[in-house]
Amino acid sequence: MSTQRTKVLVGIDGSPASDDAVTWAADEAARFGKTLSLVHVVETATLDLPGRTTDGISEALVQAATRILQDGRDRALQRQPGLTVETMVVHERNVPAGLRQYAGDASEVVVGYRGRGGFAGLLLGSTALRLAGHYPGPVTVVRDQDQDAAGEIVVGLDLAEDPEAALDHAFAAAAARGVRLRVLHAWHPAPLAAASGVDLQITANILREHVAAALAPWRSRHPDVKVVEDVVIGHPVEALALASAGAGLVVVGSRGRSFPLGSVSHGVIHHARCPVAVVRPYE
Repeated sequence: MSTQRTKVLVGIDGSPASDDAVTWAADEAARFGKTLSLVHVVETATLDLPGRTTDGISEALVQAATRILQDGRDRALQRQPGLTVETMVVHERNVPAGLRQYAGDASEVVVGYRGRGGFAGLLLGSTALRLAGHYPGPVTVVRDQDQDAAGEIVVGLDLAEDPEAALDHAFAAAAARGVRLRVLHAWHPAPLAAASGVDLQITANILREHVAAALAPWRSRHPDVKVVEDVVIGHPVEALALASAGAGLVVVGSRGRSFPLGSVSHGVIHHARCPVAVVRPYE
């Protein structure tokens, strides 16, 4: 596919979480030499009031959006003075649809964990599923955090799924930051496995061999990235949430077309203590 992905797209609404997303995305855009694109969506669904004229409401919302975008631009340039920043007000029925208009040439879509208005329920319902599960490429959700933190990158590896998109993003993130990459695979023994005489250590060793084989192509492409391979017994959400305490970013895959946002991805977004990138393959 020949699309040039020239920007990092941020959905902003002026909330503290949105400010964190702008700061994080400004660093990301500068790191990869991208344009930072700030988008505020005026949701037309909120203006569908039978029997009422909404021209005045719409104008007031656009004026507020303009102020939010200017504040966001100022914040980004204070963080990264040499950054190219563009701003847009979009009228669309809902936030995901508004951001989708401009996501086609974005290398990444970034949003805050909580917000006001259209972002208030970001991770609580259908908005979350449409946002983090349906965009091609990475959608990064930024939680409250120390913006100067530069911990390792953690990527969850599901051996039952195609890891290409998540590993591409994770290795590129680690290489750009000059930090270690921790590849984590969590597994559950079959019920009664130990009682039945199954040697769990042998099983773990086999899984480590599979993890090493899956990582071999990316290790070859990124010889300068230090990689730590973790194979642990436990639930993936719990393991990734624990690893996130010392991480600058957690990367997880998406289930694909039929199940765009799996329970692991959704759980990690809720429980991680650092930004989380949910990565779906580009179309």
